[in-house]
Amino acid sequence: MCGRYTLTRHEDAVEDLQAALGLSVQGEWWKPRFNVAPTQPAPVVVLRDGARMVELMRWGLVPHWAGKPGAKPPLMINARVEGLKDKPVFRDALARKRCLVPADGFFEWKRDPAVPKAKPQPMYIHPQPRHTIAFAGLWARSRTDDGEQLSFTIITGPPNELVKPIHDRMPIVLAPSAYTAWLDPSLDADGARDLLGVPPAGGWIREPVAIRVNSAQVDDPTLIDPIATEPPAQGSLFD
Repeated sequence: MCGRYTLTRHEDAVEDLQAALGLSVQGEWWKPRFNVAPTQPAPVVVLRDGARMVELMRWGLVPHWAGKPGAKPPLMINARVEGLKDKPVFRDALARKRCLVPADGFFEWKRDPAVPKAKPQPMYIHPQPRHTIAFAGLWARSRTDDGEQLSFTIITGPPNELVKPIHDRMPIVLAPSAYTAWLDPSLDADGARDLLGVPPAGGWIREPVAIRVNSAQVDDPTLIDPIATEPPAQGSLFD
């Protein structure tokens, strides 16, 4: 799964997105984030009226029926790539409501089988040198007591060789060459599904970080500082 991620590079992130997507990124909401957590607002890239735009959405897909009396939708922060056609909310979004989720790294937690009661060690997984990437995402519009709500989920798939030793899932990182097609409304669900492969591991690094990241209330630059518990692991992405 993907339960926390980062978007730490303010000016460079804007330049990366503008260069890759040809859009104008503006707004006071664009700020470094070191611990984006479920239910928090985060920026995503969508296509509206033929133009690419960056919007704030709640992380955790809220289906359109969520505002009905008695409805208790699950917290859908991730959508498994293998099940996109099984759940109507994901199937419909794959066909019509795809988005890019800008990031520059994500966290996973490594467990020690030899010490089952020990706290899992958070690991920060990111490209090296760091640059803006985009997770494949889906979004939805729903009605709540407070009015309209926009929300999104991150698509996950099998892990690559860098992530596999610590977790059996990872967010799907789209190649920059796939950004345009992913947002293109003329691409059907089957064509979009074909873009969702397992990212190669190279050009990325895996580093242990402090357990302070476990708290969603903490969001500061020290969360991504590596700590000395093991040598950093590396791989290569989009060779």
